[in-house]
Amino acid sequence: MKPNNIITLTAFLTALQKLDNPLPTNLQTQLNEIGRHLTNNPDYINNLDTLAESYPPLDELYQTELAILDSEVGERSKGLEPDPLPTNPTNELTNAAINTFNSHNSVSTAKDNVNPNILKKIRNFIIGKQTNG
Repeated sequence: MKPNNIITLTAFLTALQKLDNPLPTNLQTQLNEIGRHLTNNPDYINNLDTLAESYPPLDELYQTELAILDSEVGERSKGLEPDPLPTNPTNELTNAAINTFNSHNSVSTAKDNVNPNILKKIRNFIIGKQTNG
């Protein structure tokens, strides 16, 4: 999975977890479509930005998460060249996104089934923070 896609999925899943209400039906349908494509191609995240922009409560949370990750990556880039992101956590991220996006209520699924530890682990890899386990 491409590094920018890892950042996008991490921010999007985190934003979904923070929403208070389910997505409107038309957005949920669009997210289901992205989930179906993501199942066949782990780099298919087309229209996630556009989908977020079309729903202000989601967009605000999503843009905040992107800004946080962007600032943390900016700090990381001041040092040595970063190590590549490992495959295993990105597989976990992809699976979490597929399960969440294919749900009938992605907000509820993100809250109930996306392990916050995997998002934290991915965030740490994005920003270059080493963790034990």
